[in-house]
Amino acid sequence: MNLRLMLVLITILSYVAIGVTWVITNPTEEAVEDNPPFFYTLDTNDLRNIRIDTGDAETSWSLKDGTRRWYFDDLNEVPADLFRWGGITQLLGGPRTQRVLAPNIDDLATYGLDQPSATFSVTLRDDSNVTLVLGDLTPDGSSNYARVEGFPQLVLVDATWGAVLERLVDEPPLPEWYYTLSGQVREVILFDNNEVLRAYGYDREIDVWTVCDVPLATDPCTGPQLGDSEAIDIEIAHFGNPQIIGAVELNLADEEDYEQYGTVLESPYIALRIENQSAQNVIEVTRLTMTIGDETEDGLSRFAVANETSDVIMVDKVWADRVLELFYGDVLADNS
Repeated sequence: MNLRLMLVLITILSYVAIGVTWVITNPTEEAVEDNPPFFYTLDTNDLRNIRIDTGDAETSWSLKDGTRRWYFDDLNEVPADLFRWGGITQLLGGPRTQRVLAPNIDDLATYGLDQPSATFSVTLRDDSNVTLVLGDLTPDGSSNYARVEGFPQLVLVDATWGAVLERLVDEPPLPEWYYTLSGQVREVILFDNNEVLRAYGYDREIDVWTVCDVPLATDPCTGPQLGDSEAIDIEIAHFGNPQIIGAVELNLADEEDYEQYGTVLESPYIALRIENQSAQNVIEVTRLTMTIGDETEDGLSRFAVANETSDVIMVDKVWADRVLELFYGDVLADNS
């Protein structure tokens, strides 16, 4: 079967965001030991699955049928972030050569290939598979020893390449709407019909939450009425652990596109002010936001737009309805 059995040798051109070049050889019957093999371009249109195993963790992505987007295999309907993922498949090809260190590997353990530091596998349109196994660093630290499963050669791969690809596992390219809460929340603002309905602000001087005066006059907002700090913290933790079902529509361009999901400007909108202290002792302020829309037809979920993205997602209805209680339930005030 001579569909896509070939030797993969890889070299990285530059470390910019995520950039990799993966090249594949078509072995001939008579190999010339002194010369590197012949390489030809891997057609990116043939890619169907990419799997990376770092030993400690494994992640894989598949091209979704009928789209040009790659999705996490272990998450339901969650695409890879375009900014992080954009250059990956575009650079998976191009004729290149990489040094063949030896025509045969005498001992896998000598090069760390018996217990690989990482394994990179690609599945193609015809279901053939190419797997590169990464071993130890060379003494100068510039390359990794490597081999392609099914082929005898010991090859060298630029060390930076492995680090770039492993980052996809260590720091997954999740979309911005697939969030987790990280940092100190210092303000919660709730909008309805594009107006501030109610808000809570954290008073640093007395170390408690307050119910903010509306209209808001300060940033973060404040007010003379004490809030129920315990209850507010519990609801913040709830919002910070979203029950996301998956994506519904990606890259919507016009405001009218959101109407069918009820995620319009007048819909309930929650905004959290989050503060993190940097290594330079500077307070960095970010926002965590969500527009909560209509129920889905099956009544199990709600549509939503998180963190000002152009994607409509689904969140668990029970989870979302609890968030809506912050809007329409009792004010979380300290009545003691």
